[in-house]
Amino acid sequence: MKKYLISLCLGVLLGPAAFAQNLGVDYFLTGQLDKAKEIFESRLDEDPAESNYYLGEIAYARGDTTLARSYYEKGLAANPEYPLNRVGLAKFLLKADQKVGIKALTDISKEKASKKNVEVLIAIAKVYYDAGIPAMYEKALGSAEKAGKNSPLVPMLRGDILKSKDNVGGAAGEYEQAINLNANYLVPYIKAAQIYADINPSFAIERLTTVMEIDSTYPLTDRYMARAFYNVGHYARAIAIHEKSFNINVSSVGELTDYAAALFFSQRYDEAATLIDKGLQRDALNFVLNRLRMYSALETQDYANGLSIAEKFFSLPTENNKYIPRDYTTYGDFLVFNKLVDKAKEQYAKAIEASPEKLELYKKIGDQLNKAGYPGVGADYYDMHIEAMEGQADTKDYYTMGTYLYKAATTIMRDTTVDSLYAVNKASEYLVKADTTFGVITARIPDNTLGFLYRSRVNASLDPETSKGLAKPHYEALLGLILLKENPEQTYRRELLEIYQYLSYYYYLQFDANGKDEDKAQVIAYCTKILEINPNNAIAKQLVEHIESLTAAETGKAKKK
Repeated sequence: MKKYLISLCLGVLLGPAAFAQNLGVDYFLTGQLDKAKEIFESRLDEDPAESNYYLGEIAYARGDTTLARSYYEKGLAANPEYPLNRVGLAKFLLKADQKVGIKALTDISKEKASKKNVEVLIAIAKVYYDAGIPAMYEKALGSAEKAGKNSPLVPMLRGDILKSKDNVGGAAGEYEQAINLNANYLVPYIKAAQIYADINPSFAIERLTTVMEIDSTYPLTDRYMARAFYNVGHYARAIAIHEKSFNINVSSVGELTDYAAALFFSQRYDEAATLIDKGLQRDALNFVLNRLRMYSALETQDYANGLSIAEKFFSLPTENNKYIPRDYTTYGDFLVFNKLVDKAKEQYAKAIEASPEKLELYKKIGDQLNKAGYPGVGADYYDMHIEAMEGQADTKDYYTMGTYLYKAATTIMRDTTVDSLYAVNKASEYLVKADTTFGVITARIPDNTLGFLYRSRVNASLDPETSKGLAKPHYEALLGLILLKENPEQTYRRELLEIYQYLSYYYYLQFDANGKDEDKAQVIAYCTKILEINPNNAIAKQLVEHIESLTAAETGKAKKK
């Protein structure tokens, strides 16, 4: 892939009509080879010399040297006076015998028609550069510079070379120099926008706006304007451009990819997936399209097909592409939703290792696991986050972790497919940890009701028979907090019912065991409070009736004695 991109960046420059609009040449120079090829094939009868030359350059850039030679030879036969086809054929002479190749190129450069022809001299310089003959490259480039002191072609070639070396800043500077030399020549604007679209999209938009002011119909503008808008998060504007210019039968896979990405990040997942599938029919191994297809499957909850899509994505040759944390987490999510949690953990570990924002990623993974029905495993990732924060974790993180642990405990106790002893032990493990977690919240924010509420529920679950009264001190603490609030009967109605029901039942059990009047009084008092809030509460009525029946029975026994 890298070699292919370099060959695009170093494409030979313009034909004789240097700055007249020549869309075929412009598409070629900006790396849009399919569109360039289509245009030059349509012009073969009209201008066979130029068309064959550029078709040869396109074939050469794609590594088909046999086809390239054939095009150069056809172009030379059509017009021996057109020098660029001889420059193209000189590439093969250089490979076979460097001296012979250098002589052929030198002869071309000395011809009267070539001495002051910047395009030909630039083409010769580029051939020397590609052949790895720096001295001759510099000499030819110097000749080109002398022949056209104000020509933008020299800095544009320098920019292409710098771009091929990943020196995008230097390349952008050269393209700006080309623009300064001829503000009406549009190709360097597009080349600059290709760079700026990713590293400074706002400036790319500025450059492309200038192109539109010069020529509002120039078709090369749309693609990079759309990409720049996409990169600044203006997805709707990017989509609007694609809707105007995109043609599934003509547009490149690159344009399709940009369009699909804009749709995806606009949350138009079904449309994105449909477009991506069409792109994959043309380029099944396209790394970015397969990545977007995987992401789309997750967003549309296509978990069954998504797993095979993810497996395909991770089987692709990466070439110059790199996996990013979202790739691993998406694959992990599919594994989770297909009940392969241990394998998912392997992918999550890779995501965490690759992520510069590990602390937040722990929580995102935890949330996804909880969503997929694995709250206990989700709590483990929150625990990792809290540990990594070294005492600086937010109280909200403790709350989330605690609720996941509590949910895991209640879930496993309801699961009839799990061994009952294992369920009890595992639930107890979750609950003890949840109690500790909510304890952090009550210590940090002693006037916050949520920590006490969940601590009460956790301890009630640890003591399901209410025989130990583990939840009693926590419910009482919660009650004390609530009664200090404004309009507690309205704001905390549900919590008050929960508290009163627990305490009434706790004291009922105490009275049933010991028969103490003070316990009976507490039962009646709390049941009365329940009935004040909910007069139809069946549990409170039953407890009162049962207490009264027990009292009546005891009274009857006493009278008989």
